[in-house]
Amino acid sequence: MALMTQIRNNLAKLFGVLAVLFIFLIVFDWGMDLGDQRGRNLFGSGDAVGSVNGKDLSYQEFTELLRQQEESYRSQAGTEPDEETQRYLRDQTWNTFVQQTLMEEQIERLGINVTDREVIDIVHGSNPPEFLVRNFRDSTGKFNRAAYDRAIGDPQNRAAWVQVETALRQQRKQEKLQSLLLASVRVSEGEVKQRFVDQNTAMEAEYIAFDPNRFYSDSAIAATDDDVRKHYNANQEEFKVRPARKIKYVQFRTTPSHDDTLAVLNEINRTLAQVKSGSDFLELAKTYSEIPVNEAFFKHGELSRTKETAVFSARTGDVVGPVQDVDGVHLFKVLDERRGSAQYVRASHILLNAVAGPDSVQKIQKIRDLLRQIRNGADFAGLAKQNSEDFSNASQGGELGWNGKGAWVKPFEDAAFRARVGEVVGPVRTQFGWHLIKVTGKDNRELKLAALTMKLKASSQSIDLAYKQAEDFSYLASSEGYEKSAELSKYQIMETPEFVRTGTIPGLGFSEAIMNYAFRENVGAISEPITIRGGLVVVKVTEAREEGVRPFEDVKNIVRSMLLRKLKMEQLKPQVEEFHSTLTPGADLAAAAKALSNAQYLKTGAFKPTDPVASLGRDMAFIGTALRLQPGELSKPFEGLRGFYVVRLLTKTPFDSTKFTAEQTSLRDQILQEKKGQVVSQWFTALREKADIEDNRDKFFR
Repeated sequence: MALMTQIRNNLAKLFGVLAVLFIFLIVFDWGMDLGDQRGRNLFGSGDAVGSVNGKDLSYQEFTELLRQQEESYRSQAGTEPDEETQRYLRDQTWNTFVQQTLMEEQIERLGINVTDREVIDIVHGSNPPEFLVRNFRDSTGKFNRAAYDRAIGDPQNRAAWVQVETALRQQRKQEKLQSLLLASVRVSEGEVKQRFVDQNTAMEAEYIAFDPNRFYSDSAIAATDDDVRKHYNANQEEFKVRPARKIKYVQFRTTPSHDDTLAVLNEINRTLAQVKSGSDFLELAKTYSEIPVNEAFFKHGELSRTKETAVFSARTGDVVGPVQDVDGVHLFKVLDERRGSAQYVRASHILLNAVAGPDSVQKIQKIRDLLRQIRNGADFAGLAKQNSEDFSNASQGGELGWNGKGAWVKPFEDAAFRARVGEVVGPVRTQFGWHLIKVTGKDNRELKLAALTMKLKASSQSIDLAYKQAEDFSYLASSEGYEKSAELSKYQIMETPEFVRTGTIPGLGFSEAIMNYAFRENVGAISEPITIRGGLVVVKVTEAREEGVRPFEDVKNIVRSMLLRKLKMEQLKPQVEEFHSTLTPGADLAAAAKALSNAQYLKTGAFKPTDPVASLGRDMAFIGTALRLQPGELSKPFEGLRGFYVVRLLTKTPFDSTKFTAEQTSLRDQILQEKKGQVVSQWFTALREKADIEDNRDKFFR
């Protein structure tokens, strides 16, 4: 009986894990699940947390499934789930119910069944399921088949085996559904070879670009309104649209208030005072830290910039902090220091983006002038703030932080690692443009740290206030008007662009509750508060567009642009072909381009088939043409995203047949898994889009 109790416990754990990871398992493993228990009200009647195609999920059932997930999280993370994690687990529990319900509907619709004989064969076969076998392994790991067979035949174990057989029956149903779904998924030899080429081929090319807009102005092309209308009528497939919505929303954040933050800072400062008075840091960390203490060595670049700056300026034995960062407030103790094998460089830069044509000369002159100013004593950080075109760090004086080799593009990396601390080098040319680089540190230290972390979280008072404000606004907006109520309360109204039924909502991310509301309600409808990550929103549906073709008046300017480009390309094509006919296989493309006004001679730099090409982006016609050429070979004219091109391939990594032979099996498996995942994902997306899903969780949870 003890053994079968263990089997029951293992089965329960398995169900709990599958509830959390169902979506991943259905894509890759199609593992077991509760199956026959899903969709029933296991714990009696009550209010429904939601429903899928009329099948309810009761509050009692939802909370029991959620409890299992929380227990699984505690056992794996070693800590209690915080508010954000609880919200994530609630989302996972809900999504599991939706996915499982949809799958069971399809199993029933397709008439998929599993006979008793099939289940018996699985249990009594030569290769029983691993979750059972593990209970009958001896100390050497060998499966004790005799003990297994005795357990099956023991009448006292009948109840446990009924649970096992139920799970196996559902697993087999899922396997049959998987076989139906994925029966047509194949991987061709060509796909395997192309994946190998994409991953292992580097190329460099020179080319002449024929941009139709450089050859012809819009005014030089005759295109009447009637021509534009005809082009629209002939290309209506281009303007088909899916159902879409627009919404306005007012957001109420449940982020920590100033008082909440101050309370955490006061608490961690009290703990720091205990350290200073002689209390053991590690013992305090184990007691008070909200993240398990992990004593580990850290290199540069493995911590946030805020934490890194604090701890790498300390000495062994120092306690550093409080350090406030996005994930909480921290105290660190530097336990040890060692020298690592890898060198790290801290650098700042000023970037002027690369441009083509005459403007490139002005960029070079400007970057040289900035270098002259720096050498005459100007402040590097100040010039970076004013001039750098890398807007991700210009406001921080061009600060890039610490990085090891491989983090920066090669020319930048070579210059930074060669420079001395305090030295400014450049201009350095990369695919992004021209850089001036200031090296502000070099180090190979690794620090062993222990952290005491207290998370910054909203208090119950702050959360209650946000909910009350949202509820009050929703009520007022429904009676007095959305815009007027927001203005009176001084709330900012945000508006999304159009979004479709699947995918994310711009500015808000993925929210099934908002998506369902927007597509269920009429224009003008105002929602009750809807919970999102970090707070709540009150939504107003402002526009609804159903499936069809976009009206001509809405796309008239787009159609005109498309027609003008088409006409320009038609006029340009004979010129390009005539120009190409004058080229010999070994022609100097740079000189040839100069002979034709408005043509541009450019080089790509090194790129792989999966990379964007400098100045072109992901132009698949260009990349495909380059792949088909041999080094030194000149292409015929071809059309790409920005016009016509004539390309000469300069270098290409040779095809390594030995390496391909060694990797082709793993590549095939990789592609097959990706295809299976895509098929299942698209299948579920289609089912979910058509399903009648009602999500009432906001009525039960904050």
